[in-house]
Amino acid sequence: FRLAAALGRAGGPPLAAVLVERFGRRRVLEAAAAAEMRGVRPGLARREAVRAAPRSVVVVDDPVRAARDWRRVLDWLARLPGPVDDGGPGLAFVRIPRGDSPARWFSAAAEILEPLGLERRFGAGTTRLVAFMASHRSGDAICRPGSEATFLAEAPLELVCVDPDVMLRLRLLGVRTFGELAAFPPQHLRRFDDDV
Repeated sequence: FRLAAALGRAGGPPLAAVLVERFGRRRVLEAAAAAEMRGVRPGLARREAVRAAPRSVVVVDDPVRAARDWRRVLDWLARLPGPVDDGGPGLAFVRIPRGDSPARWFSAAAEILEPLGLERRFGAGTTRLVAFMASHRSGDAICRPGSEATFLAEAPLELVCVDPDVMLRLRLLGVRTFGELAAFPPQHLRRFDDDV
């Protein structure tokens, strides 16, 4: 979402776009699908992102604009029949009543958001983490109760806010997914202190 908000200032949405930090290391925060297909992912250095997707448009994060635009989206989502919790720009959670169909809620939210013209993804799960991970699968994914471990096993660690230095150390050890992290010997994780 922050990429879409920043592109509002940069003109029409290009096929490949990358959002980088305003200050600090200028790491990638978000990437459009075309840039992701070329290997650009959150946490990557700006220079590496440009090397991977040389024709992509690089825009700088604008947290004020993203927050303002997100407030507008939350106002539209308030039309849903259940309470909407703000998870930060681009992320909202709705508690689906037990026994109700997540697909019905996905459809209702898509219909409400249609006039905004935003790209959107939906996911459902027993916890916010599982629902967040489901929203990053292709299509509108639903994780059924009891299948969370299997569902999360393939999810890349980059989807959660892992420090880029910690992520690099994990990658060097061959750990890229939640499943690989779960299978990693606990004694080896001690060297990461509370970072993992």
